[in-house]
Amino acid sequence: MKKLFSLLVVLLLVCSVVGCNGKNKDKETIKLGSAGPLSGSVSIYGLAVKEGVELAVEEINAAGGVNVDGEMKKLELVDFVNDEADPKKSAAALTSLISKDVDVVVGAVTSGATEGLIAEAVKHGVPVITPTGTADKLTVGDNGDERDVRYNIFRACFYDSYQGTYMGQYAADQGVKKAYVLYNNDEDYSKGLKDAFVETATANNVNVVTAAYSKQDKDFNAFWVPILEGGYDCVYVPDYYENVYNILKTGYAKGYEGVCYGGDGWDGVIKQVKEGEDASFLENCFYTNHYFGESESPAVKTFVEKYQAKYGSIPVSFAALGYDAVYIAKQAIEACGSVEYDAVVEALTTGTFSGLVTSSQPFTFNNGNPEKAAVVITFKDGKEVEAE
Repeated sequence: MKKLFSLLVVLLLVCSVVGCNGKNKDKETIKLGSAGPLSGSVSIYGLAVKEGVELAVEEINAAGGVNVDGEMKKLELVDFVNDEADPKKSAAALTSLISKDVDVVVGAVTSGATEGLIAEAVKHGVPVITPTGTADKLTVGDNGDERDVRYNIFRACFYDSYQGTYMGQYAADQGVKKAYVLYNNDEDYSKGLKDAFVETATANNVNVVTAAYSKQDKDFNAFWVPILEGGYDCVYVPDYYENVYNILKTGYAKGYEGVCYGGDGWDGVIKQVKEGEDASFLENCFYTNHYFGESESPAVKTFVEKYQAKYGSIPVSFAALGYDAVYIAKQAIEACGSVEYDAVVEALTTGTFSGLVTSSQPFTFNNGNPEKAAVVITFKDGKEVEAE
């Protein structure tokens, strides 16, 4: 009996120091871990998120840190693991970050890589905020009924079906009658946006035809033949910027004169334009995004100024979302006054978040998804502008 009593005393002492999920309440810093592609075909996204995360950490610490139950603590980015947008490598990255005693994870960057780390994240209960993973299933599962399982997974961005729905309605409102959807059958992101766009546009009496290409396709000339012959009002291309630029450039060079629409994967397409190259065709193109870098919003202006001062370039939305994800974590930790996993998850679930770059209004999370609006971006004179 004495041995049992002694064991209980030891356990109580351990819990008082460590907490119910193994988190040390007396640690000197709040540990943030992240993962994303720092090499490979979508490295532009990972590097942008990394820069946004680093800027936010630097800014928060310069302002005194994070207020944890009345005590100011510095925020430490313990690692930004290069997962190369590979689901297996992102799972390994999560395991590595857990071993480094992180309090919250900002990542992964792509939807596939984020899905890859979820099982391990759920196993440990660590709060995960993906800045840019847009696939619907990340927070609720394939059938939309797993929120109770994926309870600790959140995102700073809006999700695929929201983007597709938004642009499907936008196309209908612009008077589109015949739409052609050209999507990447090897990307969940592309297929998710496609499905939502088709459903919404069709519901608004738009005649929609779809066609798929694969990741092996590099020459898109043949894909434009039925589009040019069919007299379509618009072409919806829900894919990432590298493919998008090649597709758009090919189509307009072949004589297409209509409009093209897309999603946030287009962010960075303007950087594909080579010096001296005529990219006026982009002025017929529109895409949904999370923020507009030349907005008059004080939060946006401050962020852009600081980002440009540090990195010498204009931040794409992935940088803004990485930045916001860190501030969301900060606000959640301050709201609950703890770094206990369950407490932070509860604060994310029930809290209201404000003062962020990618949302002009305060927002809450619904099933791990932020309830905020999109903006539509177009191009003029070689620059991005907000569509009227």
